[in-house]
Formats: sequence, C-alpha cells, structure tokens
Amino acid sequence: MSKKADGSPVSLRVGELAELVNAEVAGSRDIEITHMDVLDRAGVGALSFIRSKRFARQWPTSKASAALVTRGMPIDRPAEGSGRALLIVADADLALVQVLERFAPTPTPRPAGAHPSAVVDPTAVIGAGASIGPGCLVEAGATIGEGTVLVHNVHIGRNARIGRACTLHSNVCVLDACVVGDGCILHSCVVIGTDGFGYRPDPQGRGVVKIPHTGNVEIGAGVEIGANSCIDRAKFGSTLIGAGTKFDNLVHIAHGVRVGRACLFAAQVGVAGSATIGDGVQMGGQVGVAEGLTIGKMARVGGQSGIMRDVPDGETWMGYPAVPMWEFLRHSPALKRLIDRREAGGEKA
Repeated sequence: MSKKADGSPVSLRVGELAELVNAEVAGSRDIEITHMDVLDRAGVGALSFIRSKRFARQWPTSKASAALVTRGMPIDRPAEGSGRALLIVADADLALVQVLERFAPTPTPRPAGAHPSAVVDPTAVIGAGASIGPGCLVEAGATIGEGTVLVHNVHIGRNARIGRACTLHSNVCVLDACVVGDGCILHSCVVIGTDGFGYRPDPQGRGVVKIPHTGNVEIGAGVEIGANSCIDRAKFGSTLIGAGTKFDNLVHIAHGVRVGRACLFAAQVGVAGSATIGDGVQMGGQVGVAEGLTIGKMARVGGQSGIMRDVPDGETWMGYPAVPMWEFLRHSPALKRLIDRREAGGEKA
C-alpha cells in the first residue's frame, strides 16, 4: 500500500480518480481505491488497467475493484451498486501514468553534504544541497551540481561534471572528464566513460595493440539510463547522448556514437562505434546496430533486429538482417511455408 510523506496510506475514491484522469465512470463512484495491481492478482481495493481485448477478457473474473479502460474497448460495464467500476478514458496507458504518480511512495529526502565515509577531493566543487552518500568517491576537479544525489558507492572521476538535480544510484561510475546534464537519473551500476573497444593487430604479429581513447562522454539534460548500462568514451571528441533520451537496462553505446534527443532504447540494445542515431528513434530489446551506420530521426526498429545498413527517417525496420517492415511482412508467409514443408519432410536441409 502506498503511503504519504507522513506515513499514512494513500486512499482515493473512484470519483476522485475520475476527476484526476478526466474519466467517464461506469459503476459506483464511491469505491475506495488503496493500491494498484494487475488484473489476475488484484483484490478488493485495487485499481488495474485494460488496454487490449486480452485484458478485457480477464475483467469478469478479476477481483479488482476498478480498472482504467481505453474508450471503445468491448467490455461489460458494471452496474451502479455492483461494487465495481470502470474509468473510461481516451488512453488507459497515459491515464495510468497520472494515477501511478499519485500512488507513488513519497521519496525520503537525502541529507545534504557528504557522508563521513565518502571521500571528496578538496578541489572538487559541490553544489548547494547536494548529497554525497556512504562510500562515494569524488575525485580532483569534479563538479557536482546543486541538489544532486550520489546514493552509495558512486565514483565520480577527475574533472567530471554532474549537473543539477541528478540522481546517481548505487555503484554508478562517471569516469574522468565525462559530463552528465541536469536532471539525469543513472540507475545502479551504470558506467559512463569506459574505454571503447578499439584494437589493431600488432605489426610484429605479437597479438593486438590497444588504441587510446582520449575523448569523453557527454549526456544531455533529462536522460535516464537503466541499470548495468555502459557508454564508452570516444577515441577523440565525444560520445553524445541527446537530452530526454531514455535507456532500459543493459544498453551498450560504443565509442564515438551520437544518439539524438528523446530516443527510447529497450533492454540489451547495442550500438557499435561511430553510429549516428537521430532524434526520437525507438528500438526494441536486443537490437544491434553495426559500426558507422545512421538511423534516421523518428525511425523504429523491432526487437532482436540486426541493422546492417542505414535506416531512413521515419521508417520501421525489423528482422535480421533488418529490412523495412513491409518487406519483412511480405517475406514472412513464404518463410513459414518453407519451414512447414521442411517439417513435413518435403524439404531437405
């Protein structure tokens, strides 16, 4: 159950939630909602959400007291006095965001200043109200912006700059000379500024020679980076992440990549060196982008796709190697027929 700052539980009636999300109510407006849960696990007092026909089919057997539902969804409306309610909205996903914000636990404020176990170099600049948690290391010449929180065991390298009102969770590393903009969130074990994967054969045939990476990483304002993600520093110049971009967990951005503004990358996306990703690009989980390619602005890439050539602005690509979606869908029936024939014994491997 969610709680307010004073420790008391959050409780809202359906009518109050309807005003919050501008919803039409089917059923009772007086039902008390104390928490949120998924339809198949929800009980009395729970609010859930319905955005597809699959979810709509679960509603009659769910014990949820109420649900957000996208307008036009085929679903039986509860009667007044039934003890259940639907909040009918234009978009259940967007309404869900508003409700989650209302039910989200109030974060505990972190104390300003440095914990006794933190190590802060005397030449580092710490902004007003910044919180340096237990075990943190802030090296020479680093800057920590006003109101920024380093939660625990965070490492800020020499001459690195962290903007205002950022949150860097446990075990984050922002290495030498890297820059993080205002209002960023870096989740646990993110590493910014590792050396890129750059090697060449030894001219004497004795293995490989490591190529120095003398550049840095620059991250724009309002970026959120998921746990265990890594962004490599450039050989020279900067690896760039545009303002407002959001990465899921386990994303890897290689040296010299340029990622635009307001991009969305799902888990395990990997972008090879010197690639350019335009503004507003969306990539599903486990997408791979080959070295030096360009993904045009507002393009979309389906999960597990392998990008082996440039993607034009605004197009949707999928498959391995990835092709435009219309081409992938056109070939899919033929591929299925081949597989069916082979399984039936009509084709040899």
